[in-house]
Amino acid sequence: MKILHYVPNFSVTTETFIYDQIKGVENAGHSSAVLTAKRSNLDSRPFTNVYVCPFRKLVNERISGILSFRLQLLPLFIDYRKWEEVLRDFQPDIIHCHAGNALKTWMHVCDKLKLTIPTLVSMHGSDVNSEPLIRSQYRRVLSRAGQQEHIHWTVPSKFLKIKAMQNLNVPAHKISVVYNAVNTHFREVSEKIDFEQPRIVCVGRFIKCKGHENLIRAFSIVVKHYPNATLTLIGTGPLENSLLKLIKALGIDSQVNLISLIEHSKLPRELVKHNLYVQPSIKDDVTQQEESFGVAALEAVVAGLPTIVTDSGGLSEIAEALDTDEICVVKKSDIASLANSILSQFQKRQAVSELSRTKLGEFFSGNQNIMNISKLYNNLIENP
Repeated sequence: MKILHYVPNFSVTTETFIYDQIKGVENAGHSSAVLTAKRSNLDSRPFTNVYVCPFRKLVNERISGILSFRLQLLPLFIDYRKWEEVLRDFQPDIIHCHAGNALKTWMHVCDKLKLTIPTLVSMHGSDVNSEPLIRSQYRRVLSRAGQQEHIHWTVPSKFLKIKAMQNLNVPAHKISVVYNAVNTHFREVSEKIDFEQPRIVCVGRFIKCKGHENLIRAFSIVVKHYPNATLTLIGTGPLENSLLKLIKALGIDSQVNLISLIEHSKLPRELVKHNLYVQPSIKDDVTQQEESFGVAALEAVVAGLPTIVTDSGGLSEIAEALDTDEICVVKKSDIASLANSILSQFQKRQAVSELSRTKLGEFFSGNQNIMNISKLYNNLIENP
């Protein structure tokens, strides 16, 4: 079976799960190629068979991007001739679109070239619970895709399946929940976790829905009980300066450390320098963005860190899979409850058990993910 993966930017540092899935599909024996508008991180994300099909430019890439996506003029910037050449050369049995903008582009290509190739589209988060609410053309195109018999959808959580039904009118039977896989690096780390003092860590972009402000405020309560406690925030983003100002205003700047994004393979070793992981996510009332699942929290638990998540989006589904107090769920935006939960979890001074780490590692394994994806490929071919 020949699979052509369409990823608009292959491969963004924060999209390790997409890269891992594409590699897994190839390793499972499916002949695979990637079509992308932009090739990134060639050294850290190698892949043999990659076609590059950039969008047409007007003035420069930034202006073209604004016209294509913000002003919804994307069809004018697609190089249909190049798409036709790639399809003729590779002759795929399945098109696998990764994320909503990939599907939107593919729908325009199908309309122009009059194609009905079996298609699997994997949605991930804001492309379901945010973008359809602020971009009307995006919503119309994807809602139309939801009615196409040759297109099937995957989402990483039950929460996002409901959102796809609500925001894009995709019928329930056309959506499969395929949980993201956790990289084996996180299960393999074996360093003993020290509980001498609270050392809290959080991984995520500095954007509103990640809830960093609430974690910082909760941490300012924690340090009243543990003056030597530390907090590490790993990420970058538009709210970085405002978070730094808040940290300074609360007088905890000597205990909070911000680290830019680090190589994913090195993240497990960084995590186990800490003894508690917190994902304080909230719902962004402006963009409606919420956590679709919470891969970073899952990685932390599998690495052995007791973990606290909020009830935002699909985060609590990780706790449902384990059903122990090694993962604690608190109400989103409740700073006092978050602080109390941090204190309570630390006082247990107990790393996640090997049994729990193994259970989660197997349930959210790459093999299971690829098995589920392969089954959907077969269904698309057998029931066009």
